[in-house]
Amino acid sequence: MSIVITGANGRLGSLIIQELLHHVSPDQIVACVRRMESGKSWEDQGITVRFCNYDEPASLEKAFVGASRLLFISSPHPDDTVRMRQHAHVIEAAKKANVGHIFYTSFAFPEHSDISLTHLHLATEHAIRTTGIPYTFLRNGLYMDFIEALDVNASILTGNLRIHPGSWKFNAVTRSDLGAVHRGSIIR
Repeated sequence: MSIVITGANGRLGSLIIQELLHHVSPDQIVACVRRMESGKSWEDQGITVRFCNYDEPASLEKAFVGASRLLFISSPHPDDTVRMRQHAHVIEAAKKANVGHIFYTSFAFPEHSDISLTHLHLATEHAIRTTGIPYTFLRNGLYMDFIEALDVNASILTGNLRIHPGSWKFNAVTRSDLGAVHRGSIIR
């Protein structure tokens, strides 16, 4: 079994790899990174490191060779048009590399939301479905650390929390919890 993980040096990717190391040997993990020097700590632990850039389709196909399982962590790019193109590159490379199973970090309850982020995830899920590759959609809630954007520390000091109006119903989860849960999904 070869578990290939995109975004291996990101916060979520790193946590998932740390969790995987408790359950599989390092030689079963492939960490995909955009800068090879950033993968040194993974190599030191016996993990294979491969160059992988969502904007360079040729790098993706090479990175995915031999993958029985691909953990496709969605792009963090702020422009949804760019993100969709990057996601299309990953999906096409997975097909060309004959990946055995795609695990995609999607978004919780995308069918019940109207924000652009959920439309991107639904489109990516649809594209994955059309490949014929077995898949699992890991529908994550908002990461708890997003609340930093609300400037909670300043709100505590001033007594005022300034947010945009709205109903503000959302699901939130810590990345460390997702690391454990996703590890379980990937190796079961």
